[in-house]
Amino acid sequence: MNSIQFHIFIRIIFIVASSAAVATFDRNASHPYIVKKTWVENFVRFQYVFERKGAKAKIIPLGCVPTNRDDGFLLEVGERFIGTDFVFACEESEDGVISYDAVACVDMLGKEMMLGEMRKLANGTVVLHCNIYGGALKKVVERAAGCFFNETIYGEDEISRLTGRLMECFRPHHSYYESHVIGCAIGRIGVRFEEFVELDRGVFAQCEQDDTGNVRLRPVQLDDLSCTYKNQSHAHLSTWTDNERAARMTCSYGSPQKTGCSFNGLLFDIGQELPLSNGCIFLCHPQSNVYVCDQRLGNWTVNEHRGLQRTSGKEFSLFNL
Repeated sequence: MNSIQFHIFIRIIFIVASSAAVATFDRNASHPYIVKKTWVENFVRFQYVFERKGAKAKIIPLGCVPTNRDDGFLLEVGERFIGTDFVFACEESEDGVISYDAVACVDMLGKEMMLGEMRKLANGTVVLHCNIYGGALKKVVERAAGCFFNETIYGEDEISRLTGRLMECFRPHHSYYESHVIGCAIGRIGVRFEEFVELDRGVFAQCEQDDTGNVRLRPVQLDDLSCTYKNQSHAHLSTWTDNERAARMTCSYGSPQKTGCSFNGLLFDIGQELPLSNGCIFLCHPQSNVYVCDQRLGNWTVNEHRGLQRTSGKEFSLFNL
């Protein structure tokens, strides 16, 4: 070997040795090391390195790989990846362990859903939940057992007072649940359509809905709250006795209401029972008064159209006294 060949050989050895000894640095750029192997396991990229000083070998976690493949792109610690169904975060614990876990859900529009959030689908008939089930974050779709509104499910016949509207949830013909506006909401007070409410002392209003579906309270006068009962007018909150029905009546916001019973000049509350001399019980009922008798009185038959009637003499109905 001549001198020229010897110098070329020595130069090649030096280049190879220099290439093998090129030092890289860990994530903190504090210690140089030589990379021996790189791989991805459980969505975390690791490096097996050999530190030049002291000849110490160790494994260093670098970050997260959403594809879980060796050639996948690297997600730095603290960064997040938004997938089709979930949002994943690359995080590092205090003891240096890196994890790649789902921290939020993604709805059908690609928007992030935090833990515990819900989304309504199919006009509120289906609800998408983002929550922890069995120790893992999952998306669960279920049919709503009620009406979904403002992140809340209201059961059948349940009434909500939101955005100034009184809403009720119902299920027509055992189909999907529907929510309908049934009146106005004033704080915790609900007023149905065509009903009246006293906003302040002597200040009254009526709930109504226009053709566009908007609801509002229309101011009314005290005379608008009067009642018409058997062709007679009664002022708001006035009381009178209907002797034919044995009923004590009160005018309340334009509607005559039975508030008690009048029997032989005595007043009785709704629901009160009065024993009679003939052995029957007189029950003061909110609609028609009821007479309850344990023994048969007179010769009675069942009339298909009029209820229980007497066969002869003056016509008499058990439930119309």
